[in-house]
Amino acid sequence: MAGARPCLFTKYLFFAHVFIVLFGGIKTGYAQIQGPGDATGYKPFTATVALREGYDSNPLTQSYQTTQPIQSSMYTSVQPSLNYNYLGTQADMALRYDFTGTYYPNINLQNDILYTQNLIGRYTYKLDPRTSISFADTFLYTEQPFVAQFVQAGISPTFNTSTINNLATAQGDYRVTDRLSMLTRWNNSVVALGGTQSNGNYMNNGALQQFRFDFTPETVGTLTLEYQLYDYDNDNVFRDNQQATFSFGADHTFLPNLTFSGRAGVQLNDNFGLADNPQIISGYGLGSGQIDIQPFPFFSLSSTWNYDQKSFASAGFSTQVQQSNLSNVSDSEAYTFNLNWDHYFTDKFSVIQSFFMNIATFSPNLSPEQTESLYPGSQYKGDGQQTTITYQCKFAYEFYRYLSAEVGWSYTSYGSYFEANNSNGGSYTRNTVYFGLRGTY
Repeated sequence: MAGARPCLFTKYLFFAHVFIVLFGGIKTGYAQIQGPGDATGYKPFTATVALREGYDSNPLTQSYQTTQPIQSSMYTSVQPSLNYNYLGTQADMALRYDFTGTYYPNINLQNDILYTQNLIGRYTYKLDPRTSISFADTFLYTEQPFVAQFVQAGISPTFNTSTINNLATAQGDYRVTDRLSMLTRWNNSVVALGGTQSNGNYMNNGALQQFRFDFTPETVGTLTLEYQLYDYDNDNVFRDNQQATFSFGADHTFLPNLTFSGRAGVQLNDNFGLADNPQIISGYGLGSGQIDIQPFPFFSLSSTWNYDQKSFASAGFSTQVQQSNLSNVSDSEAYTFNLNWDHYFTDKFSVIQSFFMNIATFSPNLSPEQTESLYPGSQYKGDGQQTTITYQCKFAYEFYRYLSAEVGWSYTSYGSYFEANNSNGGSYTRNTVYFGLRGTY
């Protein structure tokens, strides 16, 4: 937005235009095809729009160690969402598009409107009663820090990180016998960062093979083999790494509404890019370093309790290797804990809560001499730890079938500490509160 900044009235016109085009347009499109679906109560199209007014204590994610005053702002956001679902005898298809535009009137910057777009598609085809294949793709473009997703992908969840993340998967499910089944999956992920973090761009390719054995109708044992390859951009090839994971596990249904899933094994991590880079200094000269394959424990545990028709609670914990957001470290050992609770007090009044915590411990792949060789003049930080915590809570009341009111609060804490030349200038806290309306058709 070069030149004069648009006035507030102009920006409200922009949000009104998005509302009319997306929400009004999909109603027209649905009316043209709803005939057969309407007779059975099945609606292939749905559209949702949320309008919110709120307050953000730290929209720029400024560090609490900064000498500058932390800038807060009121904000206005519009969030339209479109869904299409097709249910067939052999094939199912689902498409979803989410858009968010958020205007911060108190931010005296060119980018005082931040956008997020998310496109999700899935197609499943049953070849026969025992075999099915599915293809899925999730495309995300965002100018806001999606904390829970960013930290696990090795992205700092801070302001001014324009991020493109595309995840594509292809999966085959095959039941060999009445008790033995197999799952085969391929994944491809592309991460492209804007702003000051473009050196974190990478592509991830991986494959997973899982064998599932039904011991009883309630208990299924699993054996999983997984391989992941991370290929960073040309300026960061030393961060290239690969992982192989071997795990045993079980899925168990205690009650019809209470399920449990657990996995345990070993994760082998190979930082081959660090050993092969010609700029890396080792005891034997440039490019002759040998990095051993390191084993890490792999563990995940989750459970879900559907205690009412609409209400449920779930929890999960995992420890595994994840990508690092530091330029001199390719990966980290992470511990992740999450809780989710959706509760309906009545048919019209509900609360949705979620809690996420990620602790990533870093052991530098580069020595002080190697860091200076790759990044002249940069400070060596040594071992470190980063902790990310988020909490979200939303109350909703449905006035009519298609209209509900919402009030919510979200909290984010992002902090880091390193043993040498400690630099945690990116550490921040952020609180957001809002109220608004949501319409669904």
